[in-house]
Amino acid sequence: MTSIPSPPYDPQITAVEDTQHRPIPSSLDELLELRRGEPSQDDEIYNDPRIAIDEITVPRADGLLHAIVLTRKPRLASTSSKTFPGVLFFHGGGRVMGNVYVGLAAVSELVTDSDAVIISVGYRLSPEVSGIDTIEDCYASLVWMSENLATFNIDPARFMIAGVSAGAGLAAGTVLLSRDRKGPRVCAQLLACPMLDDRFLTLSAKQFENGRGFYTDWGRYAWKCVLGEDAEKQNNVSQYVAPGRAQDLSNSPPAYIDAGSAEPFRDECVAYATKLWECGVQADLHIWGGGCHGFDLFFPTEIGAQAIQTRNAWLRRTLREKSG
Repeated sequence: MTSIPSPPYDPQITAVEDTQHRPIPSSLDELLELRRGEPSQDDEIYNDPRIAIDEITVPRADGLLHAIVLTRKPRLASTSSKTFPGVLFFHGGGRVMGNVYVGLAAVSELVTDSDAVIISVGYRLSPEVSGIDTIEDCYASLVWMSENLATFNIDPARFMIAGVSAGAGLAAGTVLLSRDRKGPRVCAQLLACPMLDDRFLTLSAKQFENGRGFYTDWGRYAWKCVLGEDAEKQNNVSQYVAPGRAQDLSNSPPAYIDAGSAEPFRDECVAYATKLWECGVQADLHIWGGGCHGFDLFFPTEIGAQAIQTRNAWLRRTLREKSG
């Protein structure tokens, strides 16, 4: 069988150790062991003297979810009339791993340069819960936050949703679910290297069956955990769980989507942006040449710095335009 040629990684990426590449767990116990080995916090954010971090709980249908609130120090009194941008954030980890800090660096700069309030919610993971249960967690978080904007002095016109990797796919699915339920609206959606489609039919999925960071074969494992029995029943997969399956993205908020050229999610990101355009929705799409999955968060490179700068510029511009 002839191998499929693939675009190369950026030389600065290949020059450093790949700390994100993991073997596929052979059992739930192995997956749980991987989870236990994850850092419980992001030291760069946690130790930033400009950022205050508070732990809270967010209600879901039959329980509570752990979450953290990031605000800028010094905090203004709750009676202040000034309002701030607000971000509901969902973390990465393939929907089977991760915690409230994973990928949070993608938006944390908003706290220090835009006085934003960021709430990162720890949704329940698979395979312990189904993919639709996880989406319901995220939707419950959106409803709760939209009902409590005044508590955090958040401007309703500058309230957005964001996520990285698995969390970005969840953000996209939550937006669709809220649209169809006529639930809360957000002003924008930031989808950083989103995990959108369970089918792995794209060229990029075939090009990166293995490779640096998150690779296709690991993605198949993650989706099987998320979908359970539905993984073998293609017609049973919800568009809210796998937004890449959605045919109608109309009435969605404007989106920012980015990915690397050397990662399996590349083409599903392009397809999602294309579908948004087809449905009359504004979308900014950036594919960074030589970038692997999460290249801007885990590898110190020039393209990573450029990707972060470009994303932050979009965030600031979007929130400024919504400020009236």
